[in-house]
Amino acid sequence: MPPSEPTSSEPSPSEPFPSEPAPRLKWASLALVRAYFKLFHQYEALGLEHLPPHPPVLAITNHVSNLDVPAFALADRYRGSRLVAKESLTKTPIVKHVINSWGAIPVSRDGRDSSALRGVLTSLKEGRLVAIASEGTRNHDGWIGDTNPVLARLAMQASAQGIPLLPVAAVGTYECLPRGAWFPKPGKVRVLIGPVFDLRHLKSWPKDEAVEEARRILRERLEVMMETGLPIAPKPRPLERPAAERLTGESSATRPGARDR
Repeated sequence: MPPSEPTSSEPSPSEPFPSEPAPRLKWASLALVRAYFKLFHQYEALGLEHLPPHPPVLAITNHVSNLDVPAFALADRYRGSRLVAKESLTKTPIVKHVINSWGAIPVSRDGRDSSALRGVLTSLKEGRLVAIASEGTRNHDGWIGDTNPVLARLAMQASAQGIPLLPVAAVGTYECLPRGAWFPKPGKVRVLIGPVFDLRHLKSWPKDEAVEEARRILRERLEVMMETGLPIAPKPRPLERPAAERLTGESSATRPGARDR
């Protein structure tokens, strides 16, 4: 089954990998997933206009339910996309073949998997979209926790290379299939795609402070969508400065030699 036809608010599906034709299993499984989500979860994706015209893109997601991955897959409009998924999913025969056809990059439960990190970086260099959960694991409470510091550093690295960061949140999946449940309940599911952003302004910050600020920003981008149910960005905050500048009251504009305005 071919991908859905793009509308005027959607980017055209990119085809940067002519040597990688879409596997039949991928499109067949997505067709079944799409039918299921439409029938039982009134599925919709909002904010498709925020998708960049083409990858590479690093999508930062929440993760509260096993329904998240298929919900995100239905909102994807690119070819050759990859998603980071827990390694245990690739050990179940049927699930393994399906999720591999969706471009899964397996990662160990503790999130300390250098091969997965290399897979993400390689995929971005190849010009793909890569989706990864901000916490590095599934949230127990159906909300959003602290951003994994490894992911924050990865996002900073990608941003420094000009790769846009795309916040994507699943809403309603936890209510339909919370942690510990075996069977999903009917209920509305939406995927919210927020405006792209970057972290290049943190390049001049001290390393540890930059990582902490990146963690805050990434969490905030997802949290505002989960709170409002809308594909929006947080309200602009006053420009933050590194702690050293805040303590001394000194900035590039007030340092000796700075030109008076």
